[in-house]
Amino acid sequence: MAFALPAEFRPVDLSADAATRAARLQEQLASSLPGLSGEQLLHVIMANQYAVERMIDEGVLYAATFLGRSEREPDAASMAQFSVLTRDMPGHLRQPLEPVLESIRRERKNAEARYVDLEIGRCLVVVEDDRFRNPVHVTGEPTDTMRHVRQIQVIFPLVDRGKIAFFALSTECLWDWDDYVAMMAEICKTIRWADGADEPGAIGNVLDG
Repeated sequence: MAFALPAEFRPVDLSADAATRAARLQEQLASSLPGLSGEQLLHVIMANQYAVERMIDEGVLYAATFLGRSEREPDAASMAQFSVLTRDMPGHLRQPLEPVLESIRRERKNAEARYVDLEIGRCLVVVEDDRFRNPVHVTGEPTDTMRHVRQIQVIFPLVDRGKIAFFALSTECLWDWDDYVAMMAEICKTIRWADGADEPGAIGNVLDG
């Protein structure tokens, strides 16, 4: 399978240390979004670090960061994370998405899920709100900050590999949520069966390293 992302996305080096990622992001912000205040820069960098650490913990295979100016808050940056991960398929099922849908409806109370038919086949689309507490401030001092993250996932079975692929777009910039839903819809239109193993953005390349 292959996919394409808008030009504003930049791949995330999941193997880099936190300081290197922060320095790269700061350079990108300075060139693409000049004029942000120090507080805005710090917020974007910390939100990005938090999102990347969560993705690493979840076993994400590929990630990319979108950075742009908010359409509704022109003085603010808007950021989202796109990610791809896979999970082993539960058994050899004729309808592998059914147990996934049942599990989501049973265990993820803040999520809504339904089937959609894309060009590649039947998928699940899931929209979920999560809230997490930050135990430490950027300075290292204790804090009780609550983070509110919303994500949209497209879940598709890779039957020949015995896996399920999760394509996700998540953001804390909820004022731009409708724009990100439209963006994810456009990305979904590009997900397709790759013509060749060497095609850029091919899921097979991600899976095979």
